[in-house]
Amino acid sequence: MQPATFMQAEVAAQEHVPGVGRVFVRTWGCSHNVSDSEYMAGALEAYGYSVSDKDADLRTADCAVLNSCTVKGPSQQAFMNMVKKCQDLHVPLVVAGCVPQGQRDMPELQHVSIIGTQQIDRVTEAVEQTLAGNTVRLLSKASLPRLDMPKVRRNPLVEIIPLSTGCLGSCTYCKTRHARGVLGSYDPDAILARVESAVKDGVQEIWLSSEDTGAYGRDIGTTLVQLLRGILEKLPQDCSTMLRVGMTNPPFILAQLYELAAILNDPRVFKFLHVPVQAGSNAVLRAMRREYTREEFERVASFLKRKVPGIYFSTDIICGFPGETEADFEETLTLIAKHQFVAVHISQFYARPGTPAARMKQISTAVKKDRSRRLTALTRGFVRHEHLRGSVQHVWVGHETAPSGEMVGHTACYVKVLLPFDASLVGHRCVARVLDVAKWHVTATPLPQAEVAALGSAAVHVAANQPLKMKHRSTAPAERKRAAGGELQGGVTQEAAQIEADTISPARVANLALIFVALLLLLQFFGKGQ
Repeated sequence: MQPATFMQAEVAAQEHVPGVGRVFVRTWGCSHNVSDSEYMAGALEAYGYSVSDKDADLRTADCAVLNSCTVKGPSQQAFMNMVKKCQDLHVPLVVAGCVPQGQRDMPELQHVSIIGTQQIDRVTEAVEQTLAGNTVRLLSKASLPRLDMPKVRRNPLVEIIPLSTGCLGSCTYCKTRHARGVLGSYDPDAILARVESAVKDGVQEIWLSSEDTGAYGRDIGTTLVQLLRGILEKLPQDCSTMLRVGMTNPPFILAQLYELAAILNDPRVFKFLHVPVQAGSNAVLRAMRREYTREEFERVASFLKRKVPGIYFSTDIICGFPGETEADFEETLTLIAKHQFVAVHISQFYARPGTPAARMKQISTAVKKDRSRRLTALTRGFVRHEHLRGSVQHVWVGHETAPSGEMVGHTACYVKVLLPFDASLVGHRCVARVLDVAKWHVTATPLPQAEVAALGSAAVHVAANQPLKMKHRSTAPAERKRAAGGELQGGVTQEAAQIEADTISPARVANLALIFVALLLLLQFFGKGQ
């Protein structure tokens, strides 16, 4: 596509009526990108445009906004394929996201309008100028986009709130830092206001998104757990709105593990966490510049498994990073086999242009494919959900429908649940018995009202991430229920109480110091006596 001539631009400007037309919006990448697109769609609709993400609407669109991801080669290639498709269809184009921000000089993007990752609040201006026949490039790093902008949620029951942009890492393979920059955290008050607004809108889930959730606040003098405590104060006690904590790297949550465990044990928080390890070899982690060791990652995983009963973990692995030996890869296999994560996102290494890893000696494609296949074969053998078979679970039912026509919900540990279609359940929590289990989901059916009534308060209140009742299992005494994580006096769960007990408070430190001094004095006294 060639730049518009002055006459073409003038004709386009005369034909275009501001705020009138159809805009196609397509998104690739992480939940942060999805949130950015929701804000852009909200701004466009507020201005008067109709917005769609359906493939069928691309041909009739007056303009397309493509929000890109640069983390992996395939996602960037999918974006570039769509750029070419829009150009072939002569659909005016605005590209956004991490690809143009990190590679602004790409030849394929020289004659299209561009908005950067911190300029999403100017999407209406970019579309207007593009429809008028002009090409704009809005790439400067401005202040963070406001969180109170209009928004069109892709899923009306899910609110995605970005906590920050950028990160504090310097991974040798990643281009996100090039695009998003260094860590920039949102003010806690702005985030809490967005939470309040989402709760009023009746959303069922609030997702916290960031390039590294655990690093939140380190640039503004606060922490993730302080923010989470504030968010919990805004959430309804009846668990009608659930909180999902986003991806976090190990380094910045190591010092917050006790507090994070207590928060994850709150019934209003999904017991699910995505902690990417990328490799099981310390040598590879050093080459990646990941800033933690295998042992530190395992400390995070083992601690949270111990302190948050039933928590589900997911992680990421890169196969075939430059310099990875067979012995290094074997360490990755042993790590994954040991922890048997509920989801392992496996990627072959793709060299991203401009990164230090792209200049390293590369491993052959055949070796990368072989290691990816071997790791995939290992994870296929994991038994993920068998312990849920026959159990009764709280299930939050959303808008999604499976290809089979069944409704989709999630348990407290975010296991995907397929339920018989019942439109009245959308946006609500139900109590259901798990009938069957599969690799990535379980199948369940809501309990009849009589069985729900028989469960009493357990069917009304979400306590801990444990089955309400197991099939063919006798009723446990009260003591066993409490040991399984039920409530103690004052409404504090046993796990939360144990966390509190495990924490060394200043008073305990002072008492220990006094005991130590007393022992020294006694030793000195008896020493003189001899």
